[in-house]
Amino acid sequence: MKPFCDSKPAIILAAVLACLTATSIFAFPPAPHHLIYGLVRDEFGNPISSPTAQVILETATGVQIISKVVPDLEPGVNYKLTVPIDGGLTADAYKPTALKPLVSFRIKVKIDETTYLPIEMVADFSKLGKPAQKTRLNLTLGEDSDGDGLPDAWERLLIAASGQNLTLQDIRPGDDFDGDGISNLNEYLAGTYAFDPQDGFRLDIIGVQEGKPQLEFIVIQGRTYTLLASADLKTWTPIEFRIPADGPAAASQASYRATDVHVLRVEPVLGGAQPAANYFKIQAQ
Repeated sequence: MKPFCDSKPAIILAAVLACLTATSIFAFPPAPHHLIYGLVRDEFGNPISSPTAQVILETATGVQIISKVVPDLEPGVNYKLTVPIDGGLTADAYKPTALKPLVSFRIKVKIDETTYLPIEMVADFSKLGKPAQKTRLNLTLGEDSDGDGLPDAWERLLIAASGQNLTLQDIRPGDDFDGDGISNLNEYLAGTYAFDPQDGFRLDIIGVQEGKPQLEFIVIQGRTYTLLASADLKTWTPIEFRIPADGPAAASQASYRATDVHVLRVEPVLGGAQPAANYFKIQAQ
């Protein structure tokens, strides 16, 4: 029996079905979208919070995908770009990738009427453009004349504070300018002063109350902090915590976004579904 083939295409549940013959090719709808997300920082390491800020993905063909910058969208995230498979980013909208490795594109950040090209885009590009996947892409604004990933403005602050006759090339990301055990790059990301060894980003255990450790660390405005726990110093898992200053009935939370600069005391939530914890560390985003 010959397969039934109508002379007109049939649309069933919004899916276009092709009439099959021996040489037919299946026609599939576009693959799921790809998500690009991350944190946009200014030249001093502060997360961008301007209500007019936008992240723009632009292809060589002029196609643009635009997302607003939203402070505290998620812990350590202030923008998300949804890249559709059929967004005109490739010549064939039905290829199984949203952004091919060789497809030319660039990311821009627009604040008010000024457009910036990030001096650094930090990401794992192995999944970039794959359908139903996501890529974290952190963006740093500013000028980086020596190309080391640290903005010139931030490096000049260190030089001025040191009182030494230094150049931008003397401030390297992997060095520890103030000798506190934290690299210059990590000091920039955490928002601490790389010229003051007493201002490093550290987590202190100040005591134990009713069998629960009390931890303290400095929080910087605009950054989000997550507490991680480990039983062996190898595998680290996010763990919820309470803030004792909020009272005995304070609810547990997975992260904390700082609105100013102060010392924060937290109490890890142990037991139940939380992982075993003998060691703790803080992640700043």
